[in-house]
Amino acid sequence: MFQINELQSALQALLPVKVGCAVQQVASEAEAFQYAEEGSHLANAAIARRNEFISGRRCARIALAHIGQASCALPADLDGLPIWPSATMGSITHSRGLCCAVAASADKMMHLGIDLEKTTRLSARAMERVVHPLEEATVGEDQALGSLLFSAKEAFYKAQFPAWGAQPNFKDLALQIHSNTQQLSVLKIASNLPIQLRDATHRMKFRYQFVGDYVVTLCWLEL
Repeated sequence: MFQINELQSALQALLPVKVGCAVQQVASEAEAFQYAEEGSHLANAAIARRNEFISGRRCARIALAHIGQASCALPADLDGLPIWPSATMGSITHSRGLCCAVAASADKMMHLGIDLEKTTRLSARAMERVVHPLEEATVGEDQALGSLLFSAKEAFYKAQFPAWGAQPNFKDLALQIHSNTQQLSVLKIASNLPIQLRDATHRMKFRYQFVGDYVVTLCWLEL
């Protein structure tokens, strides 16, 4: 519970006040779907996978409630992403027994993504795939900083996908870490991505916080 409270506090400190958030621990025992239509594609999934999904949707509904949205089903679309209520948007993340979600009104936010990662799991080979040449001098072999970049780029992916559907690789984006303000800024974005996405990316805000052996990152662009 201590870790959950820490993570909840971290999110509340990082996010704009107009964004709702929630954090929960994923149950170890089998849970039931709150809305049957959400779980039809997971009928044969392992309990751990089902519980991650259920916890994520529960977090999403709590985050939506913070912005005044009544509880409703959040089924998955063809890409496996939640279908958010009209005029809202959000993002869900899971990592090693914890899940988080954020939600906002579409009249206040253009893009929104969240990601949660363990800072002790990124292998040397994975670091090579994640770290852009412009980031190498800052990161070196620091697994926590590599995990931060991994997480921030995942949050960016989630933020942009509903609008552009782009599938950039990790080295299509280079970020500068500003540890004094717990922010990141864009150093470079690949020229093969849509020009509107490149323009939006340079205006996006990236923030992060380490919580124990996790790192949580947020990416958003306000209207």
